[in-house]
Amino acid sequence: MLEINEVRIKKINKGNFLGYASILIQNSLIIDGIELHDGEKGRYIYMPLNPKMKKTRRNSTYPIDNKTREQILQLISDKYDKTEND
Repeated sequence: MLEINEVRIKKINKGNFLGYASILIQNSLIIDGIELHDGEKGRYIYMPLNPKMKKTRRNSTYPIDNKTREQILQLISDKYDKTEND
């Protein structure tokens, strides 16, 4: 299980796009620019894009398994629901 110490949310709420998140992992690594979306099957995340590969939507950072992706999504969704609108 990934040790995520902090989650920050920037609410946007434009259509299916809910906002941006950043996470602090093991008090050592920050992943910024995670997008939170709401779709027909529920919420999902897009990990940050590699700036050199935006046309092909290639992620610069991503979880290596679905369990880790689900953990990140759950923590971001929980924080999103607790965060007041900016």
